[in-house]
Amino acid sequence: MAAFDEQEESRKRLDWEILRDGGINLYLRREYLDEDIDWLRKQHYQVFLFDCTKWTSSEVMHADFARTLSFPSYYGRNLDALHDCLEDDLFVPDIGGVALVLNRIDTYVKAHAATLKPIERTEAEIILDIFARATRYFLLTGRRFLTLLQSDDPQIRFDKLACVIADWNRRERLYKNRGLDSWGKLRA
Repeated sequence: MAAFDEQEESRKRLDWEILRDGGINLYLRREYLDEDIDWLRKQHYQVFLFDCTKWTSSEVMHADFARTLSFPSYYGRNLDALHDCLEDDLFVPDIGGVALVLNRIDTYVKAHAATLKPIERTEAEIILDIFARATRYFLLTGRRFLTLLQSDDPQIRFDKLACVIADWNRRERLYKNRGLDSWGKLRA
């Protein structure tokens, strides 16, 4: 079964827009994120909220995933296990879908980026790559899996996630709507 039907109405849907562009959207303004979460809930999505400011370590982050997503007791609390449990153990309903909301992802990125070599990917990028792959997996089975990222950093970017990028939502895609100049720099 397809995740969407061929009716033109589907192309005007928020979830269609997010999935068309890879399944991951960034948000700066909390009101836009709240509007989209409300829309998703009205469309029967299960919305799981995460506060990334509480992720002081990988262990804390994995414990949060395990608890919030009701992973089984054998969840290995590592990135490979996260990938496996998302695809094998997370229930994604046929009607609506699942949306993971990672609030203040920028705090987790900044806290863990300082220890990396310049060529290494951050743990956040690897996690988002896992989510992007899960999005494609669920679409293949006719189900919808979305990731919404809220960041207080208007310059944050996540490129090349499972060969897609996490793009800004439709209202904040333009630099000017994020308080940036035409070169992507913060306005003084």
